[in-house]
Amino acid sequence: MRPKIRLDPVVKLEEQREELRLREMAEAGRKLKSAEDALAETRARAASDARRTASASDWLLAELSHTRALSDVRAAEHAVRSASDESTATRSRYTAARAKAEALRRVADLRVSEIIQAREATERRELDELAIMGYARRNAA
Repeated sequence: MRPKIRLDPVVKLEEQREELRLREMAEAGRKLKSAEDALAETRARAASDARRTASASDWLLAELSHTRALSDVRAAEHAVRSASDESTATRSRYTAARAKAEALRRVADLRVSEIIQAREATERRELDELAIMGYARRNAA
C-alpha cells in the first residue's frame, strides 16, 4: 500500500490545475475550429461575385453586398487570428501546468519510494534480529 505523504494534496491540486488547463486548451481549439469554419464560409460567400451577372440597376446593390462580404472576411480573419493566439496561449499554460504536475509527481514518487525502502530495511533488520535471537536461544538450550 502506498504511504500517504504531505506532498499528496499538492500533487492533487496541481493535477486539478493541469486538468483545468487541458479543458481550456480544448475549448480554445474548438473556438479556433469554429472561427476557421466561419472564415471558410465567408470567403466562399465573398468569392461568389454577383456584380458581373447583375443588371445595371442592381449593380449598386451587388457592389454593396460584395463590399460587405469582403468586410465579413476581414472580420473572420481577425477572429481566426485571435482564436489562434488564444489557442497558443492556452497550450503554453497547459504545458507549464503539466510540467509542474509531472515534476511534483516524480518528487512524490521518489519520496514514497524512499519511505518504502526505509520500511523494508527496518523490517529486514528486525527479522534478522529475531532470527539471531532465535538462533541464540536454540544454541543456549
